[in-house]
Amino acid sequence: MVEQTGNSNELSALARELLERLDLRRLAEWTVPRDDLQRELSAMGWPCSEAVVRAEEAVGGFSHPPNGVFGVHASLRYLRGDAPWLRDDLQSYGLRADPRDASSWLLPVWLVHDPRLWLALDGRVYYGSHIDGPAYLALAFEDVRHYWEVLALLDGFVVAFMRPLAMPRPRLETSSLAGEAIARELGLASFAPASRGATRAWIGPGLHAVELDIPGFKRGTDVVSDTTEGIVLAATQALDGGGTARITSPEALDADLLATLPAPTREELMTSHVYIWGKHADYEDDRYRRRHRGS
Repeated sequence: MVEQTGNSNELSALARELLERLDLRRLAEWTVPRDDLQRELSAMGWPCSEAVVRAEEAVGGFSHPPNGVFGVHASLRYLRGDAPWLRDDLQSYGLRADPRDASSWLLPVWLVHDPRLWLALDGRVYYGSHIDGPAYLALAFEDVRHYWEVLALLDGFVVAFMRPLAMPRPRLETSSLAGEAIARELGLASFAPASRGATRAWIGPGLHAVELDIPGFKRGTDVVSDTTEGIVLAATQALDGGGTARITSPEALDADLLATLPAPTREELMTSHVYIWGKHADYEDDRYRRRHRGS
């Protein structure tokens, strides 16, 4: 059965359960009521809108992996120096012009790691990056709830310039849009709260699959599973569709399971076992930067 959110300003019950399992919680001192937020933004000379206020009410003050806190008020605290954080002072972390309308603005909602996150006045969420190249922005999620639904399904990690040192459970990352084939093979159901815009998501007992298409950042399908058997079945479908793939698992794959797949390149890390098919990119902005530089 496909789960729906009851209140449009609330995360789904599944997302709340998964975030609690990841120990990602709302920190009361990191968010403020709407009147206080409006006063803070006015004092900064920054714009506000009902979508911005509702975004803060929905998920402002949530701890965000790998560290830092999400929300408009949290970003203001960082920028005012109320909370310490490591930053590159050659970069600017304030407002951004909305790529769709240069007269409008994007507000920062997470600044601690790349890609940064910005919130449009209509509530849409952008990824932004300017590592080793020109700054660019890409529309990533339909609103903050969409972002957090996807983040919850994917164990607190969607994409980052620096990958986590460890994944909490087996994970498949593939460059092909294989979600539908994986869902059909594994009996997954479409998950409406995370299936919006260019993103599609499916869920089943102990397994989630998400297709993402965010220009310059990530295009492909990610799957997380409670079992290595589930992740290998998903990898079989993904590799049948072509493209590259990578499995990262806290435990080594069983030899019999591995024999059902084409021979991979293997890496042994301190915290995980990695199996790679093709030249799998960690982060698509390498290619995006080259296009911008004309090389």
